Amino acid sequence: MAYDKLVYERGEKSKEAQRIEFQIQRDLTIKEFKRTCRRMAHALGYSSTNIEEHFGKETEVGNKQQLKLLFD
Repeated sequence: MAYDKLVYERGEKSKEAQRIEFQIQRDLTIKEFKRTCRRMAHALGYSSTNIEEHFGKETEVGNKQQLKLLFD
């Protein structure tokens, strides 16, 4: 299956993650892309409060659906 990549590379040496890479399906909806961006922000260490402030609350997906997305 064809996919795209969303990649973040840290420019300086540190003990934190140097590279975070998400492989995403090409037919991703805009809502799914926004969810992926939120996950990237969490992975980069932004606070939940800050993410919610700038992305808004994520109310369209319940906890069970989020777990299913993570483990599928």
